[in-house]
Parts: sequence; structure tokens; C-alpha cells
Amino acid sequence: MDRNKHVHIISAGEHIHTAYPGIFRTLPTITRTYVLADSATTEFSPNPETQRQRAAIRDAVAAVKELSGSLSIPFTSGIVYPPVYPSVRTILTKIHRENPGARFTLDLSGGSAALCTALFSFVPWLGGEVWSAFEGKVPRPVPLPDRSIRNLTGNPNYPAILAVLLRKNKTAKGIVTRPWLTRSYLYSQIWPFYSRSRTRKPKPDDPVIQYRGGRKPAENLSQATFSSFMTTLRNAGFIEEKQDEQNRREKAYRVTDSGETAFRFYADPAASSTVKLVLDDLQSGPGY
Repeated sequence: MDRNKHVHIISAGEHIHTAYPGIFRTLPTITRTYVLADSATTEFSPNPETQRQRAAIRDAVAAVKELSGSLSIPFTSGIVYPPVYPSVRTILTKIHRENPGARFTLDLSGGSAALCTALFSFVPWLGGEVWSAFEGKVPRPVPLPDRSIRNLTGNPNYPAILAVLLRKNKTAKGIVTRPWLTRSYLYSQIWPFYSRSRTRKPKPDDPVIQYRGGRKPAENLSQATFSSFMTTLRNAGFIEEKQDEQNRREKAYRVTDSGETAFRFYADPAASSTVKLVLDDLQSGPGY
């Protein structure tokens, strides 16, 4: 991790080129700048005032790019397409993974309400700070509550469970369908990837187990341990639970929007091939 990285993200508005020098004087440690704009700013409007505003935003983005170049700060612009929320999430998770360990700040002084709201909603996941030039004055920080889930997702078993749930999702015309999966199916899929957080020391009288092909099963994932995983994820708001419709004696689960967001931001692709495949699929959306 590079703790010296400082990524600054700006929601594109007409006056960001005048706010940027001010924010840079306040935050001189910025090492990379991203500007995100609504897709509408790239389109033509028959309404003269709307067209003027869109042209002004494009000019402001170009001015920020030029200023970043003069300061030797790498610059990237991105386009946010409707629906705004998932498009912003795809872009931010990509930025987050490209800049591990970085400090993230966001200037939400400009841009549409939908764009700013979406960006603001992901700040806790970024572990970022929000700045805004209220009423055109000097940019100042916006206080935010702390919400850290890194410790939870640091246990590789939780991202593995979320990956199995997410790989069954289907997206059509911007609408995501999240199917319910039975407990027995989830257990059978997680069993090969189970990773102990603490290894039990063998006792002198423990039997010596012979494994076929020299491959050791997944360190004996017990039903009780699996239940504790599912309870933790449910209490964190990352999954939903209900009785299975086909078998009333069995539980069924599906991932929530918060669970998908946590997975996108914090799952380690090195944990397993399933986690990597799901992450790659989730991040292959529009934006850059």
C-alpha cells in the first residue's frame, strides 16, 4: 500500500475549474485527480440554456485537466451513465482498486443532484472525506460518521460466501435480479474454499487421516461455523435470510445491495478464483 497517494474526485460542474485551485491550496498532497460527469453533458440539447450549461461543464473539465497537467498531477475523466448509482459504484470500485491504501477526498460542489448523491453514498466505503464549497465560498470538509468494515471482509470466508451469491445475479436493462440460494447449496460451494482463522493444534491421540489424491479437504468446515458466518453477514446487512420455498425446513439466502458494495470494495481477488471471476465481472461496466 502506498500511504503517500492522495486521490481527489470531483463531480463535474460549471465552476470546478475555479474551485480546483482553492481545494489544491487546502489539500496540497493531491497526487491524482478524477473528474466524473453525467453522460448528459456530452449530449446536444435543443434548449439554448441547457446546451450552454453542458458546454460550460465540458470547458470546466478541460480546464481542470490543463491545470492538473501544469501541476504534474495525473488526470482522468469519467462519464456516469444512467442508472447513476450502479454506474458510480463501478467507477469508484475501479478507482479504489487502482489506488490501494490511498487517501480519498471528494469535492461535491458541482454536478447534478443524482451524481452528487450517488458519490456521497459511497464515501463510507471508500473511507474518504467530503469537501464542498458551500454557497461558492472556500471549500471546507463535510463531517461524516466512521463506518469501517475492513476487519469483517478481511476474513476470506466472507467474500467467498458473497461471491457465490453474487455469481448467480442477473442484470437486464439495468435491473439486477438476486436469486435466493439454499443453505445446503451455499455450504457445498464454500466447503472447498474454507479457510481457518485459527488452526487447532492436534492432540496426541488424534487419528491420522488419509486423504485421497493427497488433497486435504477444506479443514473441516462445521455446520456451526458456517451458521456463524451467515449470522454475521446477516447482522451486518450484507445478506437476507428466509425459509426456502421448496423445502420449508431449510434456509435460503441472497445478497443485499450493501453486501455487493462491500464485496466490490474490499474482496481480495487473490482469495480464490471464484472471488476474482466475480469481481472481474462486476467491474466490467461503463464509465471510463
